[in-house]
Amino acid sequence: MDAELLELQRQLEAAQSARSSVRLSERNVVELVQKLQERGLIDFELLHTVSGKEYITSDHLKHEIKVEIKKRGRASLVDLSDTLGVDLYHIERQAQKVVTEDPALMLINAEIMSQSYWDTVTEEINEKLQERSQIALAEIAAQLHIGSELVLNILEPRLGTIVHGRLEGGQLYTPAYVSRITAMVRGATRGLTVPTNLPSVWNSLQQQLQEMHGANGVSVEGSFFQSIFVALLKEGAVLGSVRAGVHWTPAVFAHAQKESVDAFFSQVEASLLVA
Repeated sequence: MDAELLELQRQLEAAQSARSSVRLSERNVVELVQKLQERGLIDFELLHTVSGKEYITSDHLKHEIKVEIKKRGRASLVDLSDTLGVDLYHIERQAQKVVTEDPALMLINAEIMSQSYWDTVTEEINEKLQERSQIALAEIAAQLHIGSELVLNILEPRLGTIVHGRLEGGQLYTPAYVSRITAMVRGATRGLTVPTNLPSVWNSLQQQLQEMHGANGVSVEGSFFQSIFVALLKEGAVLGSVRAGVHWTPAVFAHAQKESVDAFFSQVEASLLVA
């Protein structure tokens, strides 16, 4: 009995290892697939690869796109077409479906990008920000090859969580640097005793920063100084009044002017009484 089993096992192994004498050409395979499709035995979409030597289902192509995005985080449709060996037209169709089905993905300018990719990118931006105190959105956009508007949309929801900074006038600033600028604005405006044009004050502060840090120092826009000044004014940290947003009259000047006027009228009144 054991001998018979061993013989059957040997014959099975021989049959499995034997090569078939029937070989199908590529043309035969194509015709076979077409026949199966005509008879409804293949009821799903089959796509040709660019080489024309392979078939791929649309579902499998979609799966391959997901795998590539998970691996890279960001990929252009052209790169996906080259990597997967499938015509760009089919990549575009399936990419739309992939993005529609997954809210964590976005398709912008023929590129698929994941939220996890942006989390990683913004972590790197934050590291650079803490080192330099300031980064321009235009610089980030140029490095990532995207528009400044997209950079803004990516950064805003991550401010205070991943990115520890303040966004103002197209620039990112660290909290420490904002505090330093706030102290400068507060000191400069409190030191004014006569009506002053605020842009001239901001220009003076910018020159001070350049002298402190040199040519490679942090650039601060006048709008940022103005924004900080408005906040200080609302808090009551600086006292005075503003006309047209730029003409500043310190409270100390208004008070001195009032005292001067009062003194003048008192003197006139005294003169009239003497007369």
